Amino acid sequence: MNYIGSKYSLLNKITRIIEDFDIPKGGIVLDLFSGTGIVSQLFKSMGYITYANDWQYYSYCLSASFLLFNDFPVFNKLLNTEEGKLIKNVDKENIKILCLNNRIYKPNNKSFIKVLEYLQNLKGKKGKFYDFYCEGGTEGRLYFSKDNGKKIQAIRDKIEDWHRYNFITYNEKTWLIACLLESADRVANTASVYGAYLKKIKKSAEKTIELTGIKPVASRLKPNLNKVFCKDALEILKLVKNRDIVLAYLDPPYNHRQYSANYHILETIAKWDINDFLPRGVTGLRNSKELNSYYSLRSRAEESYRKLFLNLNSKYILLSYNNEGLISEKFIRNLFEEYCSSYKFEKIEYIRFRADTDHPHRNYKTDRTIEYLIIGAMKNKSLNQKI
Repeated sequence: MNYIGSKYSLLNKITRIIEDFDIPKGGIVLDLFSGTGIVSQLFKSMGYITYANDWQYYSYCLSASFLLFNDFPVFNKLLNTEEGKLIKNVDKENIKILCLNNRIYKPNNKSFIKVLEYLQNLKGKKGKFYDFYCEGGTEGRLYFSKDNGKKIQAIRDKIEDWHRYNFITYNEKTWLIACLLESADRVANTASVYGAYLKKIKKSAEKTIELTGIKPVASRLKPNLNKVFCKDALEILKLVKNRDIVLAYLDPPYNHRQYSANYHILETIAKWDINDFLPRGVTGLRNSKELNSYYSLRSRAEESYRKLFLNLNSKYILLSYNNEGLISEKFIRNLFEEYCSSYKFEKIEYIRFRADTDHPHRNYKTDRTIEYLIIGAMKNKSLNQKI
């Protein structure tokens, strides 16, 4: 998934910096701003108990799909219903599988493939999501083509029905939602983010949506040791303050882009609460009370960082930030000097995330930015490792 601030290309760097300082495996790592869950996946694959948090619900679904299973869900209850008989009779196995680092994986249990194929083959239908956001809908918005909009409507309605009738567990529901989110994003008629739709349906958005199966990250640890939250970061720090957190990973928003606006379509697909609000404006934004991050407000960013560091209770802290962020490198260094006994500051050249191309109202000065990776040993923690 194209995502503002995605750390996919930095995974090797993050791995190295963690291994260099021999952070004990099996301990708890807290990813406070998890986004698509790409770094949380890395932590789980490295053998850590992983806690992921983000206050956007679509992010919760994505992280849960990777962390709360060690293998694909089996859908036992669903397959034992009358509809389950139809699912079992699905004969195609064309579902693609999405793995960390795009590794090829051939599953032993294929019941999840039949479930996804069944959803894939549902007849498209009209509904409120289709009307509000899709080509041919009553509101004229073009986030998805006519056929894909109907398909998304049918699939998401079916997932909701299955959960309402207790045919699937909550974790199975979030896994199916995550698969739909990943698949829908690939045929969205946008310039990567959902702050606006394109005026005409582009070629990639004309392709038929194909559900992708998300491969949970394998681990020798039981998956129920991992936790996924959907709350404000400070609330989570209070909730886990008595836990032995070995590492807190911080990747807050760094510029003015609000995720609640730029990914509002994914949030609506995830929550499926289209009956609870009236989409606003040309782009169909969600309720005006939707959360806006203080980290994306210049007037509140420094204050937010100070509160965050003040409430952290971990042995190590790893921060990812960007040289084009709202707070300065000097401010970041001062924070680490104040709250850490020692720290290491790395600068990494990084390909810029571009949601659109150059045009008269936006001209990118460079295709690259500098990513900061800073690891620190927090004061008053019993540490054997010196940085």
